[in-house]
Formats: sequence, C-alpha cells, structure tokens
Amino acid sequence: MTSVAAFVAARLRTWGTDRVFGTPGPDVDPLVAGLGGGRRAPEFIQVRHEESAALMACAHAKLTGRVGCCLAPSGPGALRLLGGLYDAALDRRPVVALIGESPVPPGAGVRGRTVLTAHLFAHVSEYSERVTDPALIGDALDRALRAALGGRGVATLIVPRPVLEAKAPSEPREEEATSSPLHVRPPLRPLDAQVRRAADVLNDGRRAAVVVGPDAAGAADLVTEVAERLGAGVAKTPSGRDVLSDDLPFMTGVAAAFGSAPAASLVRDCDTLLLVGAHDFDTALLPASGPQHCRVVTVDADADACPVDTDACPAVPVTGNVVLTLETLLPLLHRRSDSRWRDAVEEAVEEWQAEGRAKARRFFGMAISPRSVVAELSARLPDHAVVVTDTGSALDWWTRHLLLRDGMRALLSRHLATPGAAVPYAVAARLACPERPVIALVGDGALQAGGMNELITVRRHLQRLADLPPVIFCVLNNEDLSRLTWQRRHGDGNPRIPTTGEVPAVSYAQYTELLGLPAVRCVRPGDVALVWEEALGAKGPVLLEFMVDGDTPPDWADPGDRALGGQGLRHAAETSSWRRRITASVSRRLGSA
Repeated sequence: MTSVAAFVAARLRTWGTDRVFGTPGPDVDPLVAGLGGGRRAPEFIQVRHEESAALMACAHAKLTGRVGCCLAPSGPGALRLLGGLYDAALDRRPVVALIGESPVPPGAGVRGRTVLTAHLFAHVSEYSERVTDPALIGDALDRALRAALGGRGVATLIVPRPVLEAKAPSEPREEEATSSPLHVRPPLRPLDAQVRRAADVLNDGRRAAVVVGPDAAGAADLVTEVAERLGAGVAKTPSGRDVLSDDLPFMTGVAAAFGSAPAASLVRDCDTLLLVGAHDFDTALLPASGPQHCRVVTVDADADACPVDTDACPAVPVTGNVVLTLETLLPLLHRRSDSRWRDAVEEAVEEWQAEGRAKARRFFGMAISPRSVVAELSARLPDHAVVVTDTGSALDWWTRHLLLRDGMRALLSRHLATPGAAVPYAVAARLACPERPVIALVGDGALQAGGMNELITVRRHLQRLADLPPVIFCVLNNEDLSRLTWQRRHGDGNPRIPTTGEVPAVSYAQYTELLGLPAVRCVRPGDVALVWEEALGAKGPVLLEFMVDGDTPPDWADPGDRALGGQGLRHAAETSSWRRRITASVSRRLGSA
C-alpha cells in the first residue's frame, strides 16, 4: 500500500521539487520518511529552526525560479515558520508550506487546539487548505503548487497525521518522475495602446531614468538598448542587483532608502522614469509634486506588481511580459540627440566610484575598515558567484562597494529585511547551485539572530560540500548593531546605547571551529586581501571573521559625503558643471605631477 505521505513526496518530485527544508515532528514524520531523495522523491534537508526552513525555500525559489518547499510540525513549529513565509510573500516568490496537525485528544475541548493553524496561515497565503480526506490530497497539492507559481507567493497545505498515514488515492506512476503537470501559460503580450502611450511619454522627456528590478531578469540587453535610445541613466532595485552589470558607465547603483547617491539623484532629478519589473521599487524616492515632478512608466508582467499608486501618481502602466514589452516598445522610441543628461550621469558615476575606492583604502589605527573587506572581495569575485547579504550595515557595504558582473547572482531579504537571513539563504544557494561559489556577508548582530544555528546544518552536510566551490560566511564583527547605531547618530545625534546597540562579544571563528568547520579570524588591515585570496581559492565551507571598525560611517550617515557636490544631476546636465569639475580635477593632478 502506498501512503498519502509517499504520494505527496512523489507528486512534489513530479513538479520538479528538488528538496524540502524543514524540521521533523510526530505529526509530519510520515512525510519526512517519504522524502528520501533520488528520482522518486525530493531530498529532506533538516534545519535547526523553522523560520530558516522557510527562508531557504524562498532563496531556492529566487535562484531557480521554481517552487520552494518547506515543512513544519504543528504548534510552535508552525508559528516559527511564519516569519520566513512572509519573506517569500512580500518578495513575491513561490513557496509551498506543508504543515502537520496532530489529532486533538478526546475531551481536550477548545483548549486542546492551542494553535489555530488555518487562521494563521490564511493571511500570508495565496492559497491555504486543510486536507481531511485522503482522496483529495492530489488535487489539493496541485492547486497549492499552481497557486504559488501563478500568484507568486505562498501556498499552505495543512495535513493531519492520520491523512498522511492513510492509503493514497492512487499509485504514483513511474513516468511521473520525469513529467510535470504544470501547464505553462504563454507570455502575456502588452496591449498596443498601452505601449504607444508609454512610448509617447518616454519620447517627450528630456532627462530619462530607468530602474530595473528582479522581474527584468533576462531582459538586460533590451534594457541597455532602451537606455541608449533615451540617453537615460540606469539604477537597480536591491532585488534587481544581478539583472545588469555594474561596469556599465551609466549604471548609478542601487535605488533604495540607503542606496547610492547617484541613483537617488537620478530618480529625484529625472523628468521621465521607466520602471522595468521593479515591484520592489521604493516610491518614497520619487520627487515631490512641483516643477521637478516626473512622469512614470511601469512595465510588469502582473498588474498587481506595479509599485506605483496610479491614483496618486500620473503613471502609465504597461502590463505584459517584460521581454515582449520592451521588444515592442523599442522601435517606437526616438534616439536622443542631446547627450548632456547622459554625460552628467556617467561623470557622476565615475566620481562616485572613485570616491568609493578612496574611502575603502582608509583606516584608523589597526582597525579594519568594513569598506575594505567588501571592496577587496569585489576585486576578486569569481565568475558566476552568488553573493548574499544580510540586513544591517552589511547591506550598506554590499550596496556601496560590491560590483557585480554579468552571470553573477545576488540575494537578500528585501521587503521584510529579516535579520539573520543570509546564512539560510547561503545554504539554500549552495544546494541549488553546487557549481557556483557562494559568499554571504553577515553582520555580527545578524549572525547571532539565527545564523549561528544554521552553521550546524552546514556542518551536518560537510562531506557533500567539501569538494564543491567555496561557500564563505564573511562576518563583520564590530560588537555593535551598527545600522541602528548610525541611524541614531545621524537622525538624533545619539551615541551608542549599550542596552540596545551592543552585541555580546563572541569569537565566531572559535565557535565555527568548535563545530568542526574551518575558520579564519582577521584583525590586521593588511591581511584582508590575503584572507580573501586564500578563501576564494579553496573548496568547501569556511567562516571569515573580520574585526572591523564600528566607527566607519556609511555614506548616508557621513556628513563629508560629497558624491554629488550638493548640486544633483539636473543642475549638472543644465550647466555642464560636472564636466568642468572633472577637467579641473585632472588638470590639478597633472600639474602636481
């Protein structure tokens, strides 16, 4: 007899599910037993915490484009799963959560059901169902998977243990291991009227900006051509960092609340803004109403993904597959003859990058600058690397000093900004992309928020990871919640507040070595480059602990930051002040030589 648990495992494999992340428990043990890996069932990856399981499933979906899957027992396990599921829901990634349920003991009454699982998961889920009839499990699972993919969010199935142990409605067929029940819908073509209206708006502008997000993946060449025709500068949302290479001369960096100065000025000073697959764009960056107000065009495959409130902003939404839409739009765009705006953008980018390189070389006493840690990594990033960042100050340095090339991938918890997400993300990236080097940038506060536990998961799989390209956990240790501290300093002028800002002193290298994993602790600025070279040239997992200076301010908190000279791109384009400043600077350097 084939049980429902075995049937579910085989059906997941049919849908292309490689692995299920989760924790065991009495009410899900039948399903855990059915997840044996191989051709007929996904692999079960046991993690240390249910939130990590959901974060890993989300990261798997982000990297592969397929459904991520996580599993948890009822009660506390289900509750702990929710944080990671909200990460997937807010970042619009398909994840299916399988949750067990134990029978309520006779006579337990209302108090016997301590956690109302169905109610809790209804809010986070595109689709949520409690399956009580074994005959319905196949249809329910298929609906959940389709809902997760179609709605680009979370789908939840709650399955009591008696159902998992019951006889399956049918025997899983051998051929199902290589066939998929998914009926792929053809790409949605945009309406011609929407495209023509968008082209008219873009052609009327004089200072164009393009912001790309994660849904523009696969359209890099088209985005570049659009930017060339419009004479536009380009920025990226944090989730879209790997869509375009950072070595493009008109790439201004990350457009976000704590993003790059050129990207912020690009969005603020443009008169026409094209958002391409940028559902995570922060609309607070848009200029206020008035003489600098810009017109916005959005391109999204899903009308619900448009980040702009069209009732409050004169936006022109175009709904359609991003590639098809840009292919249709390109012939309608006029090539700009006036290059002053593009010249100002490129000169601003050049100066901003030069300033970043200069800042990365600064350090005080024997303290390591966190800027130099990321800058030295950036200079040595292997091709096709996956770089993961956590929230907090690690995100500041990832945004400022990490330059990505074509073929690289970048991951982060975008909307929820979950502290401690980087280590689970990196574990999922290593399993999903065994041929790629994986590097996680983590602050000490974020590592203590859950990442240390999942290093135990890494140790459990050490044998299978030992001969793969490196997976590096880079810990920036300043014994402080640095982002929180600098927000206080910048906004309120407050110094560190010991009870809320300090992080307990821990030697993460010693902890990692205690687990049986290799680790290096770097305390000298002159050793940073060598540590990176050795780690990137090795194989398998390693933790690098850099003792960094907590008094190094991020750009957004640095009163001496002069990336745009206080003028902005609009002023530069109208007065050519950037060109004069660059020429004068070069002349001074040549004269002093």
